[in-house]
Amino acid sequence: MTKLQIFNKLMDKAKSNGYTGDDYKNQLGFILDGTNYYSVIFREDFAKAIWKDENGGQNYYGIHLNGLVHAKDKWKYLEENVNFNN
Repeated sequence: MTKLQIFNKLMDKAKSNGYTGDDYKNQLGFILDGTNYYSVIFREDFAKAIWKDENGGQNYYGIHLNGLVHAKDKWKYLEENVNFNN
């Protein structure tokens, strides 16, 4: 998947799980360039929405945020660790 495809899928999933924050549609180029997308992916409300209690644990999203922090390739981590099918 491309960065744009991953970002759009993340945003769709987050919104379907109750995320109400900015989707940055008017600034996609800015967000996808460099580390600017960190302003979205590291938001607690965004992380809760994309990793919404998949494991029944209250802090399941925190495990993934920690993994994301340490991942060398953030996009690859997101692609491999977000269940886009629900």
